[in-house]
Amino acid sequence: MLPRVVRAVDWWEFKLSPIFATVYATALLLNVSIASLWPLLLLALAALVPGAAYVSVINDLTDMEEDAASGKSNRLVGRSRVFVAVVLTCCVLPGVAVAVYWRGDALLLSLYLAAWAAFTLYSVPPVRLKKRGVLGLLADASGAHLFPTLLVVVLVFRWSAVAPDSAWFATVAVWSLSLGLRGNLWHQLGDRQHDERVGLRTFARRHKITLLQRVGNFVIFPSEAVAFAVMLRLVGSRAAVVALVVYLLLEWSRRMMWRTDVVVVVPKERSSILMLEYYEVFFPVALLLSSATLHRWDALVLVAHLLLFPGRATRVLKDVLKLLKQAAFMFVETFRRSGS
Repeated sequence: MLPRVVRAVDWWEFKLSPIFATVYATALLLNVSIASLWPLLLLALAALVPGAAYVSVINDLTDMEEDAASGKSNRLVGRSRVFVAVVLTCCVLPGVAVAVYWRGDALLLSLYLAAWAAFTLYSVPPVRLKKRGVLGLLADASGAHLFPTLLVVVLVFRWSAVAPDSAWFATVAVWSLSLGLRGNLWHQLGDRQHDERVGLRTFARRHKITLLQRVGNFVIFPSEAVAFAVMLRLVGSRAAVVALVVYLLLEWSRRMMWRTDVVVVVPKERSSILMLEYYEVFFPVALLLSSATLHRWDALVLVAHLLLFPGRATRVLKDVLKLLKQAAFMFVETFRRSGS
């Protein structure tokens, strides 16, 4: 019941897997065994999960009237005030405990609290940045991606007793913020019809779709792509580059054989968001494979990662098998017809 109420299926892999990939990338940058970071990985999970659950609950709580008016489903409908209070308490108390634990580190504490503040200001009246255009877009992107990602980067540097590298820090910041902006813009565009019914002035509703598409295609995504290219260059993982090629071939194969589409920000039927699957599956797996060649125990982290985030990886494997089966069938049919 609790995972459904906090909408864990919506954010567990989508938000956490790329963040953990950043931990692996930072460890590779510092030539540190990822397996040796296991206490840090558990701490990061304990810190991030309550915040992600909190934003789902606080969103549903503050959206209840608008969701009812627009016909959108809301997981808190019919729940008692006591139930909602208990769920919120279960989210906030672990967050408070983590904040207290980091009270002696100003940078870690600031990044952690900034994510919670962004979540709150995005949803809760009277500020409710969600209906204030670009400020809402920035708040969600910062709370969901920017601050948590920078938090884990700092954690790895702190664990390694090394001062944070400014170039790495800035590059990861641009990448994570751009990814967050794309994700929230895609979400707002998906909710556009519901928001129109209640007059909710999100960023996506304030501007024409053609303009939003240009902003996503020619401003946000190029920034994300350039920053990510720099990240790959700094980390130096050949496996991550090979994985990128494999991912692009997979998307091309789906498009050719299943007539699916890949979008940058504007949702379409039978489409996926460009690079999202790579960040969730291919990137972390490739980094762990690269690290395992240097530190053999890191192979165990790869197993743990796939057990922790199995959904998208399983779907990728199923798609690959289906495509291979379909390609083999087409080859046999072509050979049979040419022979006859």
